[in-house]
Amino acid sequence: MEEINEIEQLELTEKTVPKAVGYLINEVAEMRATLDKMEKQLGLGVNKHRPILMEQAAEILQMKVGTVKRLVDERNIPHYKREHNVYFFEDELIKWVEESKVKMASSYTYYRR
Repeated sequence: MEEINEIEQLELTEKTVPKAVGYLINEVAEMRATLDKMEKQLGLGVNKHRPILMEQAAEILQMKVGTVKRLVDERNIPHYKREHNVYFFEDELIKWVEESKVKMASSYTYYRR
């Protein structure tokens, strides 16, 4: 704590810049470590760009496999085909859902007549 107060009150001069930069580097490293820990706890840091199959895609999207098959047939969902297999990438599915966001009612302007 002493060092924090000292750094916060430090006047930046040519001589004090290295100490201030060192302090900032340490702070960023600590924040990165905290974020990494939080990502792991929440399952966010896991590589989501890996090929998955239809059943896994349906589970992620909380849809029936038949619905996902229909979306594939209609070309309404991001997917890949190799030979007779259909593949998806989890991160692309999540992005696809996010792109379908519906505006909230508060975003609209209402006019009275």
